[in-house]
Amino acid sequence: MAIREHSSRKVVLLAMCLGLMLSMFNSTMVNVALPDLGASLHASDTSLQWVATLYTLTYAAALLLGGALGDRWGRRTAFLLGVLVFSAGSLLCTVAPDMGLLLGARAVQALGAAIMLPQTLSILVHEFTEPRERARAVGAWAGVASLGLAAGPVVGGALLSFTNWRAAFALTMLLGAVTYLLGRRSVPVERHGRPDGHRTLDVAGSAGAAITLAALVFALSEGENAGWSSVRVLGTLALSALALAGFIATQLNKGRNGRNPLMPMGVWRSRPFIAANLGGFAYFAVFFGVLFFYSLDLQDERGCSVLAAGFAFLPMTLVMALVAPVTGRLMVRYGAAPVMISGLLVTAAGSLLLAAASHASLAGIEWRLGLVGVGCGLLSSSISNLAVSSVPDRLSNSASAVQNTFRQIGSTLGVAVLGIIVRGSGSGFAVGLQEGMTAIGAFLGVCALVALLLVRGSSGTLRTRGA
Repeated sequence: MAIREHSSRKVVLLAMCLGLMLSMFNSTMVNVALPDLGASLHASDTSLQWVATLYTLTYAAALLLGGALGDRWGRRTAFLLGVLVFSAGSLLCTVAPDMGLLLGARAVQALGAAIMLPQTLSILVHEFTEPRERARAVGAWAGVASLGLAAGPVVGGALLSFTNWRAAFALTMLLGAVTYLLGRRSVPVERHGRPDGHRTLDVAGSAGAAITLAALVFALSEGENAGWSSVRVLGTLALSALALAGFIATQLNKGRNGRNPLMPMGVWRSRPFIAANLGGFAYFAVFFGVLFFYSLDLQDERGCSVLAAGFAFLPMTLVMALVAPVTGRLMVRYGAAPVMISGLLVTAAGSLLLAAASHASLAGIEWRLGLVGVGCGLLSSSISNLAVSSVPDRLSNSASAVQNTFRQIGSTLGVAVLGIIVRGSGSGFAVGLQEGMTAIGAFLGVCALVALLLVRGSSGTLRTRGA
Protein backbone atom coordinates (compact mmCIF):
# COMPACT_ATOMS: atom_id res chain seq x y z
CA MET A 1 0.00 0.00 0.00
CA ALA A 2 2.84 2.39 0.89
CA ILE A 3 4.58 1.59 -2.41
CA ARG A 4 1.38 2.32 -4.34
CA GLU A 5 0.89 5.65 -2.51
CA HIS A 6 4.53 6.61 -3.19
CA SER A 7 4.08 5.83 -6.89
CA SER A 8 0.83 7.83 -6.98
CA ARG A 9 2.54 10.87 -5.46
CA LYS A 10 5.23 10.66 -8.13
CA VAL A 11 2.52 10.93 -10.79
CA VAL A 12 1.04 13.92 -8.96
CA LEU A 13 4.50 15.51 -8.94
CA LEU A 14 4.82 14.87 -12.68
CA ALA A 15 1.42 16.47 -13.36
CA MET A 16 2.29 19.56 -11.29
CA CYS A 17 5.67 19.86 -13.01
CA LEU A 18 4.03 19.69 -16.44
CA GLY A 19 1.54 22.37 -15.41
CA LEU A 20 4.34 24.68 -14.33
CA MET A 21 6.42 23.89 -17.42
CA LEU A 22 3.47 24.84 -19.64
CA SER A 23 3.50 28.37 -18.28
CA MET A 24 7.30 28.75 -18.39
CA PHE A 25 7.62 27.27 -21.91
CA ASN A 26 4.85 29.52 -23.20
CA SER A 27 6.44 32.68 -21.73
CA THR A 28 9.77 32.25 -23.56
CA MET A 29 8.58 30.48 -26.72
CA VAL A 30 6.31 33.36 -27.78
CA ASN A 31 9.18 35.89 -27.93
CA VAL A 32 10.94 33.76 -30.56
CA ALA A 33 7.74 33.46 -32.62
CA LEU A 34 6.91 37.19 -32.70
CA PRO A 35 8.72 38.14 -35.96
CA ASP A 36 7.05 35.31 -37.93
CA LEU A 37 3.71 36.09 -36.28
CA GLY A 38 3.97 39.76 -37.21
CA ALA A 39 4.75 38.98 -40.86
CA SER A 40 1.89 36.47 -41.07
CA LEU A 41 -0.79 38.74 -39.57
CA HIS A 42 0.67 42.02 -40.94
CA ALA A 43 0.96 43.33 -37.39
CA SER A 44 2.63 46.55 -36.31
CA ASP A 45 5.43 46.62 -33.73
CA THR A 46 2.97 48.02 -31.18
CA SER A 47 0.57 45.13 -31.76
CA LEU A 48 3.39 42.62 -31.39
CA GLN A 49 4.41 44.21 -28.10
CA TRP A 50 0.84 43.68 -26.85
CA VAL A 51 1.04 39.95 -27.64
CA ALA A 52 3.49 39.72 -24.72
CA THR A 53 2.18 42.64 -22.63
CA LEU A 54 -1.49 41.60 -22.59
CA TYR A 55 -0.52 38.12 -21.40
CA THR A 56 1.57 39.65 -18.61
CA LEU A 57 -1.21 42.07 -17.61
CA THR A 58 -3.91 39.41 -17.42
CA TYR A 59 -1.65 36.92 -15.68
CA ALA A 60 -0.53 39.40 -13.02
CA ALA A 61 -4.07 40.69 -12.44
CA ALA A 62 -5.58 37.20 -11.97
CA LEU A 63 -2.90 35.47 -9.87
CA LEU A 64 -4.37 36.25 -6.43
CA LEU A 65 -7.83 35.31 -7.71
CA GLY A 66 -6.36 32.02 -8.95
CA GLY A 67 -5.08 31.23 -5.46
CA ALA A 68 -8.47 32.11 -3.95
CA LEU A 69 -10.31 29.80 -6.36
CA GLY A 70 -8.22 26.92 -5.04
CA ASP A 71 -9.43 27.73 -1.51
CA ARG A 72 -13.05 28.11 -2.69
CA TRP A 73 -13.45 25.19 -5.13
CA GLY A 74 -10.59 22.92 -4.11
CA ARG A 75 -7.07 22.72 -5.46
CA ARG A 76 -7.83 19.84 -7.82
CA THR A 77 -10.81 21.54 -9.47
CA ALA A 78 -8.96 24.86 -9.81
CA PHE A 79 -5.88 23.16 -11.29
CA LEU A 80 -7.89 21.23 -13.87
CA LEU A 81 -9.97 24.31 -14.72
CA GLY A 82 -6.83 26.39 -15.20
CA VAL A 83 -5.30 23.78 -17.51
CA LEU A 84 -8.51 23.61 -19.56
CA VAL A 85 -8.74 27.40 -19.90
CA PHE A 86 -5.06 27.62 -20.84
CA SER A 87 -5.44 24.86 -23.44
CA ALA A 88 -8.55 26.54 -24.89
CA GLY A 89 -6.59 29.78 -25.18
CA SER A 90 -3.78 27.90 -26.97
CA LEU A 91 -6.31 26.43 -29.42
CA LEU A 92 -7.73 29.90 -30.10
CA CYS A 93 -4.19 31.25 -30.65
CA THR A 94 -3.50 28.43 -33.12
CA VAL A 95 -6.52 29.26 -35.32
CA ALA A 96 -6.67 33.06 -34.78
CA PRO A 97 -7.23 34.74 -38.17
CA ASP A 98 -6.24 38.25 -37.10
CA MET A 99 -4.42 40.17 -34.40
CA GLY A 100 -7.54 41.14 -32.45
CA LEU A 101 -8.61 37.55 -31.88
CA LEU A 102 -5.04 36.51 -31.14
CA LEU A 103 -4.78 39.11 -28.38
CA GLY A 104 -8.06 37.89 -26.89
CA ALA A 105 -6.78 34.31 -27.01
CA ARG A 106 -3.57 35.36 -25.24
CA ALA A 107 -5.67 36.83 -22.43
CA VAL A 108 -7.53 33.51 -22.13
CA GLN A 109 -4.18 31.69 -21.97
CA ALA A 110 -2.98 34.01 -19.20
CA LEU A 111 -6.19 33.59 -17.19
CA GLY A 112 -5.78 29.81 -17.32
CA ALA A 113 -2.13 30.02 -16.25
CA ALA A 114 -3.02 32.32 -13.33
CA ILE A 115 -5.65 29.86 -12.06
CA MET A 116 -3.44 26.80 -12.58
CA LEU A 117 -0.06 27.95 -11.32
CA PRO A 118 -0.78 28.66 -7.61
CA GLN A 119 -2.37 25.20 -7.31
CA THR A 120 0.75 23.37 -8.48
CA LEU A 121 2.85 24.42 -5.50
CA SER A 122 -0.04 24.19 -3.04
CA ILE A 123 -0.88 20.62 -4.13
CA LEU A 124 2.75 19.60 -3.65
CA VAL A 125 2.82 21.13 -0.16
CA HIS A 126 -0.21 19.08 0.89
CA GLU A 127 0.88 15.94 -0.96
CA PHE A 128 4.45 15.89 0.39
CA THR A 129 4.10 16.66 4.09
CA GLU A 130 7.43 15.23 5.32
CA PRO A 131 10.03 18.05 5.23
CA ARG A 132 12.74 16.15 3.34
CA GLU A 133 10.32 14.82 0.71
CA ARG A 134 8.74 18.24 0.31
CA ALA A 135 12.09 19.93 -0.26
CA ARG A 136 13.03 17.36 -2.92
CA ALA A 137 9.62 17.61 -4.61
CA VAL A 138 9.79 21.42 -4.78
CA GLY A 139 13.36 21.13 -6.10
CA ALA A 140 12.18 18.86 -8.92
CA TRP A 141 9.23 21.21 -9.59
CA ALA A 142 11.59 24.19 -9.90
CA GLY A 143 13.99 22.21 -12.10
CA VAL A 144 11.23 21.43 -14.58
CA ALA A 145 10.31 25.13 -14.63
CA SER A 146 13.88 25.93 -15.65
CA LEU A 147 13.72 23.23 -18.30
CA GLY A 148 10.57 24.85 -19.68
CA LEU A 149 12.28 28.24 -19.83
CA ALA A 150 15.25 26.64 -21.60
CA ALA A 151 13.10 24.71 -24.06
CA GLY A 152 11.01 27.72 -25.12
CA PRO A 153 13.52 29.54 -27.35
CA VAL A 154 15.12 26.33 -28.65
CA VAL A 155 11.94 24.41 -29.48
CA GLY A 156 10.27 27.56 -30.75
CA GLY A 157 13.22 28.34 -33.00
CA ALA A 158 13.31 24.75 -34.30
CA LEU A 159 9.57 24.74 -35.05
CA LEU A 160 9.84 28.05 -36.90
CA SER A 161 12.67 26.59 -39.01
CA PHE A 162 10.26 23.96 -40.40
CA THR A 163 6.78 25.40 -40.02
CA ASN A 164 5.18 28.61 -38.62
CA TRP A 165 4.13 30.28 -35.37
CA ARG A 166 0.81 28.40 -35.24
CA ALA A 167 2.64 25.12 -34.61
CA ALA A 168 4.19 26.60 -31.46
CA PHE A 169 0.76 27.35 -29.99
CA ALA A 170 -0.54 23.94 -31.14
CA LEU A 171 2.28 22.33 -29.16
CA THR A 172 1.24 24.13 -25.95
CA MET A 173 -2.35 22.97 -26.58
CA LEU A 174 -1.23 19.32 -26.85
CA LEU A 175 0.92 19.63 -23.71
CA GLY A 176 -2.09 21.12 -21.93
CA ALA A 177 -4.25 18.13 -22.91
CA VAL A 178 -1.64 15.71 -21.54
CA THR A 179 -1.36 17.72 -18.30
CA TYR A 180 -5.15 17.73 -17.85
CA LEU A 181 -5.48 13.97 -18.30
CA LEU A 182 -2.56 13.27 -15.98
CA GLY A 183 -3.86 15.64 -13.30
CA ARG A 184 -7.41 14.30 -13.50
CA ARG A 185 -6.12 10.76 -13.05
CA SER A 186 -3.56 11.36 -10.30
CA VAL A 187 -4.63 14.23 -7.99
CA PRO A 188 -6.75 12.67 -5.21
CA VAL A 189 -10.13 14.27 -4.54
CA GLU A 190 -10.03 13.40 -0.84
CA ARG A 191 -6.98 15.61 -0.20
CA HIS A 192 -7.44 18.30 -2.82
CA GLY A 193 -11.20 18.50 -3.36
CA ARG A 194 -13.61 21.17 -2.14
CA PRO A 195 -12.65 22.17 1.42
CA ASP A 196 -15.04 21.73 4.32
CA GLY A 197 -17.22 24.69 5.17
CA HIS A 198 -18.59 27.45 2.98
CA ARG A 199 -15.96 29.87 1.70
CA THR A 200 -17.22 32.94 -0.13
CA LEU A 201 -15.17 34.48 -2.91
CA ASP A 202 -13.77 37.91 -2.09
CA VAL A 203 -15.15 39.86 -5.07
CA ALA A 204 -14.09 43.31 -3.82
CA GLY A 205 -10.60 42.04 -3.00
CA SER A 206 -10.30 40.31 -6.38
CA ALA A 207 -11.26 43.50 -8.19
CA GLY A 208 -8.86 45.59 -6.11
CA ALA A 209 -5.98 43.19 -6.65
CA ALA A 210 -6.68 42.97 -10.39
CA ILE A 211 -6.75 46.75 -10.83
CA THR A 212 -3.65 47.23 -8.66
CA LEU A 213 -1.53 44.70 -10.53
CA ALA A 214 -2.86 45.39 -14.04
CA ALA A 215 -2.33 49.14 -13.65
CA LEU A 216 1.17 48.66 -12.20
CA VAL A 217 2.29 46.25 -14.94
CA PHE A 218 0.79 48.51 -17.63
CA ALA A 219 2.62 51.57 -16.29
CA LEU A 220 5.92 49.69 -16.09
CA SER A 221 5.47 48.33 -19.61
CA GLU A 222 4.51 51.69 -21.11
CA GLY A 223 6.91 53.92 -19.18
CA GLU A 224 9.78 53.73 -21.64
CA ASN A 225 7.62 54.27 -24.73
CA ALA A 226 5.25 56.94 -23.41
CA GLY A 227 7.73 58.61 -21.03
CA TRP A 228 7.81 58.16 -17.27
CA SER A 229 6.47 61.67 -16.71
CA SER A 230 3.57 61.29 -19.16
CA VAL A 231 0.02 61.74 -17.92
CA ARG A 232 -0.86 58.19 -19.00
CA VAL A 233 1.92 56.55 -16.98
CA LEU A 234 1.62 58.76 -13.89
CA GLY A 235 -2.18 58.42 -13.93
CA THR A 236 -1.94 54.62 -14.16
CA LEU A 237 0.58 54.50 -11.30
CA ALA A 238 -1.75 56.69 -9.21
CA LEU A 239 -4.65 54.34 -10.02
CA SER A 240 -2.51 51.37 -8.93
CA ALA A 241 -1.65 53.08 -5.64
CA LEU A 242 -5.29 53.96 -4.91
CA ALA A 243 -6.45 50.45 -5.77
CA LEU A 244 -3.74 49.01 -3.52
CA ALA A 245 -4.88 51.17 -0.60
CA GLY A 246 -8.46 50.04 -1.17
CA PHE A 247 -7.37 46.41 -1.44
CA ILE A 248 -5.45 46.52 1.86
CA ALA A 249 -8.41 48.21 3.59
CA THR A 250 -10.86 45.53 2.40
CA GLN A 251 -8.51 42.70 3.41
CA LEU A 252 -7.98 44.13 6.91
CA ASN A 253 -11.72 44.65 7.33
CA LYS A 254 -12.56 41.10 6.25
CA GLY A 255 -9.87 39.69 8.54
CA ARG A 256 -11.23 41.64 11.55
CA ASN A 257 -14.77 40.42 10.83
CA GLY A 258 -13.75 36.79 10.56
CA ARG A 259 -14.52 36.49 6.85
CA ASN A 260 -12.26 34.98 4.19
CA PRO A 261 -10.03 37.68 2.67
CA LEU A 262 -8.37 37.09 -0.68
CA MET A 263 -4.95 37.64 0.92
CA PRO A 264 -4.91 37.12 4.69
CA MET A 265 -2.76 39.98 5.93
CA GLY A 266 -1.41 37.76 8.68
CA VAL A 267 1.02 36.18 6.19
CA TRP A 268 3.01 39.43 6.28
CA ARG A 269 3.78 38.91 9.97
CA SER A 270 6.22 36.22 8.89
CA ARG A 271 9.62 37.75 8.17
CA PRO A 272 10.81 34.68 6.22
CA PHE A 273 7.72 35.10 4.01
CA ILE A 274 8.71 38.71 3.34
CA ALA A 275 12.28 37.58 2.58
CA ALA A 276 10.97 34.93 0.17
CA ASN A 277 8.93 37.49 -1.77
CA LEU A 278 11.88 39.87 -1.91
CA GLY A 279 13.98 37.00 -3.26
CA GLY A 280 11.30 36.09 -5.81
CA PHE A 281 11.08 39.69 -6.99
CA ALA A 282 14.87 39.91 -7.40
CA TYR A 283 15.14 36.48 -9.06
CA PHE A 284 12.67 37.23 -11.86
CA ALA A 285 13.94 40.80 -12.26
CA VAL A 286 17.45 39.59 -13.09
CA PHE A 287 16.40 36.47 -15.02
CA PHE A 288 14.00 38.18 -17.43
CA GLY A 289 16.19 41.27 -17.65
CA VAL A 290 19.17 39.13 -18.71
CA LEU A 291 17.03 37.04 -21.07
CA PHE A 292 15.57 40.11 -22.80
CA PHE A 293 18.65 42.31 -23.15
CA TYR A 294 21.17 39.58 -23.90
CA SER A 295 18.79 38.37 -26.64
CA LEU A 296 19.18 41.85 -28.15
CA ASP A 297 22.93 41.77 -27.56
CA LEU A 298 23.36 38.36 -29.20
CA GLN A 299 21.14 39.09 -32.20
CA ASP A 300 21.56 42.82 -32.86
CA GLU A 301 25.11 43.42 -31.59
CA ARG A 302 26.79 40.04 -32.22
CA GLY A 303 24.82 38.98 -35.30
CA CYS A 304 23.48 35.63 -34.02
CA SER A 305 20.38 34.06 -35.56
CA VAL A 306 17.24 33.51 -33.47
CA LEU A 307 18.01 29.79 -33.08
CA ALA A 308 21.69 30.46 -32.27
CA ALA A 309 20.66 33.00 -29.63
CA GLY A 310 18.32 30.42 -28.11
CA PHE A 311 21.15 27.88 -27.89
CA ALA A 312 23.45 30.53 -26.38
CA PHE A 313 21.18 30.68 -23.32
CA LEU A 314 21.37 26.93 -22.73
CA PRO A 315 24.36 27.21 -20.34
CA MET A 316 22.17 29.40 -18.12
CA THR A 317 18.83 27.60 -18.38
CA LEU A 318 20.14 24.02 -18.39
CA VAL A 319 22.36 24.74 -15.38
CA MET A 320 19.25 26.07 -13.64
CA ALA A 321 17.43 22.82 -14.43
CA LEU A 322 20.35 20.74 -13.13
CA VAL A 323 20.93 22.78 -9.97
CA ALA A 324 17.28 22.99 -8.89
CA PRO A 325 16.95 19.32 -7.81
CA VAL A 326 20.31 19.57 -5.99
CA THR A 327 18.86 22.60 -4.22
CA GLY A 328 16.23 20.32 -2.70
CA ARG A 329 18.95 18.27 -1.00
CA LEU A 330 20.77 21.42 0.12
CA MET A 331 17.57 22.71 1.73
CA VAL A 332 17.15 19.45 3.62
CA ARG A 333 20.63 19.92 5.09
CA TYR A 334 20.93 23.69 5.55
CA GLY A 335 17.40 25.11 5.33
CA ALA A 336 15.65 27.13 2.63
CA ALA A 337 16.76 30.62 3.77
CA PRO A 338 20.54 30.05 3.61
CA VAL A 339 20.20 28.46 0.17
CA MET A 340 18.12 31.42 -1.06
CA ILE A 341 20.62 33.97 0.27
CA SER A 342 23.49 32.01 -1.33
CA GLY A 343 21.57 32.05 -4.62
CA LEU A 344 21.21 35.84 -4.46
CA LEU A 345 24.96 36.22 -3.87
CA VAL A 346 25.96 33.82 -6.67
CA THR A 347 23.58 35.56 -9.10
CA ALA A 348 25.05 38.92 -8.05
CA ALA A 349 28.56 37.61 -8.81
CA GLY A 350 27.43 36.37 -12.23
CA SER A 351 25.80 39.71 -13.02
CA LEU A 352 28.93 41.65 -12.08
CA LEU A 353 31.09 39.31 -14.20
CA LEU A 354 28.74 39.92 -17.13
CA ALA A 355 29.15 43.65 -16.54
CA ALA A 356 32.91 43.23 -16.92
CA ALA A 357 32.54 41.25 -20.16
CA SER A 358 31.19 43.79 -22.65
CA HIS A 359 33.89 42.87 -25.20
CA ALA A 360 34.18 39.17 -24.32
CA SER A 361 33.79 36.39 -26.87
CA LEU A 362 30.56 34.40 -27.11
CA ALA A 363 32.13 31.64 -25.01
CA GLY A 364 33.12 34.25 -22.41
CA ILE A 365 29.49 35.41 -22.22
CA GLU A 366 28.14 31.87 -22.01
CA TRP A 367 30.10 30.74 -18.95
CA ARG A 368 29.09 33.90 -17.14
CA LEU A 369 25.45 33.22 -18.06
CA GLY A 370 26.06 29.73 -16.65
CA LEU A 371 27.07 31.24 -13.30
CA VAL A 372 23.88 33.31 -13.29
CA GLY A 373 22.08 30.02 -13.96
CA VAL A 374 23.68 28.44 -10.87
CA GLY A 375 22.40 31.31 -8.73
CA CYS A 376 18.92 31.21 -10.27
CA GLY A 377 18.80 27.44 -9.80
CA LEU A 378 19.49 27.92 -6.10
CA LEU A 379 16.83 30.61 -5.91
CA SER A 380 13.95 28.97 -7.75
CA SER A 381 12.91 26.20 -5.36
CA SER A 382 14.32 27.74 -2.16
CA ILE A 383 12.13 30.83 -2.62
CA SER A 384 9.00 28.75 -3.21
CA ASN A 385 9.79 26.46 -0.28
CA LEU A 386 10.49 29.33 2.09
CA ALA A 387 7.29 31.15 1.07
CA VAL A 388 4.89 28.25 1.67
CA SER A 389 6.78 26.85 4.69
CA SER A 390 6.78 30.10 6.64
CA VAL A 391 2.95 30.27 6.82
CA PRO A 392 0.36 27.72 8.05
CA ASP A 393 -0.57 25.05 5.49
CA ARG A 394 -4.12 26.41 5.25
CA LEU A 395 -2.62 29.60 3.76
CA SER A 396 -0.40 27.80 1.24
CA ASN A 397 -2.63 28.74 -1.72
CA SER A 398 -2.48 32.42 -0.77
CA ALA A 399 1.26 32.24 -0.12
CA SER A 400 1.87 30.58 -3.49
CA ALA A 401 -0.24 33.18 -5.31
CA VAL A 402 1.48 36.10 -3.55
CA GLN A 403 4.92 34.65 -4.28
CA ASN A 404 4.09 34.23 -7.99
CA THR A 405 2.69 37.77 -8.06
CA PHE A 406 5.96 39.21 -6.74
CA ARG A 407 7.90 37.18 -9.31
CA GLN A 408 5.70 38.59 -12.08
CA ILE A 409 6.13 42.18 -10.90
CA GLY A 410 9.89 41.56 -10.69
CA SER A 411 10.04 40.32 -14.29
CA THR A 412 8.22 43.41 -15.58
CA LEU A 413 10.10 45.90 -13.42
CA GLY A 414 13.46 44.24 -14.17
CA VAL A 415 13.04 44.68 -17.92
CA ALA A 416 11.69 48.22 -17.50
CA VAL A 417 14.44 49.48 -15.17
CA LEU A 418 17.22 47.74 -17.07
CA GLY A 419 15.80 49.28 -20.24
CA ILE A 420 16.03 52.76 -18.72
CA ILE A 421 19.68 52.20 -17.79
CA VAL A 422 20.70 50.51 -21.07
CA ARG A 423 18.94 52.91 -23.43
CA GLY A 424 19.67 55.94 -21.27
CA SER A 425 23.42 55.52 -21.63
CA GLY A 426 24.97 58.09 -23.92
CA SER A 427 27.80 55.71 -24.84
CA GLY A 428 25.87 53.05 -26.73
CA PHE A 429 24.15 49.74 -26.06
CA ALA A 430 27.25 47.82 -24.89
CA VAL A 431 28.21 50.39 -22.24
CA GLY A 432 24.57 50.74 -21.19
CA LEU A 433 24.29 46.98 -20.73
CA GLN A 434 27.48 47.02 -18.68
CA GLU A 435 26.06 49.73 -16.41
CA GLY A 436 22.75 47.88 -16.15
CA MET A 437 24.35 44.61 -15.09
CA THR A 438 26.46 46.44 -12.51
CA ALA A 439 23.27 47.92 -11.05
CA ILE A 440 21.60 44.49 -11.01
CA GLY A 441 24.60 42.96 -9.22
CA ALA A 442 24.49 45.67 -6.56
CA PHE A 443 20.73 45.29 -6.17
CA LEU A 444 21.03 41.53 -5.65
CA GLY A 445 23.69 42.08 -3.00
CA VAL A 446 21.41 44.48 -1.12
CA CYS A 447 18.53 41.96 -1.39
CA ALA A 448 20.77 39.25 0.09
CA LEU A 449 21.66 41.50 3.03
CA VAL A 450 18.02 42.48 3.68
CA ALA A 451 16.89 38.84 3.46
CA LEU A 452 19.61 37.85 5.95
CA LEU A 453 18.46 40.52 8.40
CA LEU A 454 14.81 39.48 8.01
CA VAL A 455 15.52 35.81 8.64
CA ARG A 456 17.83 36.53 11.59
CA GLY A 457 15.30 38.94 13.04
CA SER A 458 12.51 36.37 12.85
CA SER A 459 14.15 33.45 14.57
CA GLY A 460 17.50 34.54 16.00
CA THR A 461 19.30 32.18 13.67
CA LEU A 462 20.01 31.91 9.98
CA ARG A 463 18.56 28.45 9.63
CA THR A 464 14.87 28.05 8.80
CA ARG A 465 13.20 24.77 8.13
CA GLY A 466 13.55 23.39 4.62
CA ALA A 467 9.90 22.61 4.17
